Amino acid sequence: MSAKIKLRSQLHLLTGFMAGFICAFVLLLYVYDVSRVSPCWSSSSSSSSPVSIATDALSRAEVLPVARILCMVLTCPENVEDLARSVYETWGRRCSHLLFVSSEHYQPLGVVQVVEASGGSYEDLWNKTREGFRHVWENFGQDFDWFLKADDDTYVVMENLQHLLSGFDPDTPVYFGYKLTRYNVSYMSGGASYVLSREALNRFMTQAYESPVICPEPKKMGIEDFYMGICLQNVGVHFVDSAQSLDGDPRPKFMPLNLEHYLADSNSTIPDWLRLMSVSRVETGLQCCSNYSVAFHYASRERMFLYEFLIYYLRVFDHNSRAERNQRYLLTSTDLNSRFPLEDNLNIKDLIQMSEKPENF
Repeated sequence: MSAKIKLRSQLHLLTGFMAGFICAFVLLLYVYDVSRVSPCWSSSSSSSSPVSIATDALSRAEVLPVARILCMVLTCPENVEDLARSVYETWGRRCSHLLFVSSEHYQPLGVVQVVEASGGSYEDLWNKTREGFRHVWENFGQDFDWFLKADDDTYVVMENLQHLLSGFDPDTPVYFGYKLTRYNVSYMSGGASYVLSREALNRFMTQAYESPVICPEPKKMGIEDFYMGICLQNVGVHFVDSAQSLDGDPRPKFMPLNLEHYLADSNSTIPDWLRLMSVSRVETGLQCCSNYSVAFHYASRERMFLYEFLIYYLRVFDHNSRAERNQRYLLTSTDLNSRFPLEDNLNIKDLIQMSEKPENF
């Protein structure tokens, strides 16, 4: 009988120990969850439990998928194989959908004709923009969240555009870009590119496009970006200056000039018209532009590939990265001789006999 009592006591002790261990383990998990989640939230959220906070964060992340951006690039027949192809081979690949609009079809790049063959010059930019957006709205209006208008000499960093748009709802009427003013009218620089939300494009096409009272009609020498500003303002679209679109980052993100003009750190490189019409202060030097800049104008084919290489291929060695440190090792003398043998050039054994300047030097 005493053996049974002893065995029962041992079982009770073991059960108690296991229960205590489980409770302690659960408590540790809870404490870890508090320390992990709490710092990410403001004090206003402190009344919620860590589990509910984490759940809310996950649910919000699921509600905000990557924005679907259609890129409409204006081009012309003489630029198709140079600038348009450069866009196609670089940043255009990162659009949700890339569409070129021109005065002629060009099947290899999917260029769509939206104006007459005689209407593709600089003087017809307003007509090409209007008809380009009409084509986009009729064929893709409900398939995408945002609609970027760019020229074929503009380079766009799509990841930074995604970042900029992530805090905005495409079903609200908003219009992004580099904000200018002319004749007391606000608009976004066309050369720097601009972005319309789905609702902004909806209002442009359903309310402004057919109304010459609130939106200029097609005409020669129409100032494309200025006219677009008038049309969108008249249908209640919010103008979002890119310099004010990210908290704590007051520098512009859509650049009307090429990057060299800004980096020169000289007032002479910035034209007077830009300083006069810019809403934001124009800075030069390394502080000219946002670290999350979206677009740069006047990009030649060579400059587009330069941007592409510097942004997506060039890397700065990270001394704090264990993976990168592990790639380095000390070459032995054997390795050195094997990989980089001494040069054996008889022509430099006797410098007195070497001609002062080689013929092909």
